[in-house]
Amino acid sequence: MYVGHFAAGLALKAKEPKAPTWGLLLAVGFLDILFGPFVLLGIERASVTPGISPGFSLDYIDWSHSLAMSVVWAVLLAIPFLRMGKSVAAVIGVAVFSHFVLDILMHPPDLALWPGSSVHLGLGLWRSLPNGWWAVELAVIAAGWGYYAWKSRGSSTFGGHPIGVGIALLIFHVFNAPWLSAF
Repeated sequence: MYVGHFAAGLALKAKEPKAPTWGLLLAVGFLDILFGPFVLLGIERASVTPGISPGFSLDYIDWSHSLAMSVVWAVLLAIPFLRMGKSVAAVIGVAVFSHFVLDILMHPPDLALWPGSSVHLGLGLWRSLPNGWWAVELAVIAAGWGYYAWKSRGSSTFGGHPIGVGIALLIFHVFNAPWLSAF
């Protein structure tokens, strides 16, 4: 899941308009933001897998992407937003955790219950549907954006340009198409 995470953030914005959009978009990508430095520090591992969708293997991602750590990161990122109210902090936490939930669809079973757990989750659409996962994610994007656009109708607090936002999401998703990876 890539752009689908941002669509989830927009749907959460529609649910809690007081939450800052930047905070929600940061939150939905927070686990991936942690993953980069964790790999560089040797805490987590990934390897390139040419010819096997999605082109890489997430060999050990337990500290950024496990179920337990997703909850921990959700709480830790929500804390600074408490000054904006409990509902804003809660939706930021949900945004972080939504990353784990959406990743279950795409990832092969590499999402641990906790760091070092022998139990891993993941439906593996990246591998079982090497091109079809893109359509599944497109459906997630359409649902998240659709809810955002529907709730923003007549709102003076957010969503001034829902069509433009939808086009941007679609463009980002098109550039992530598996058939473009050959170029």
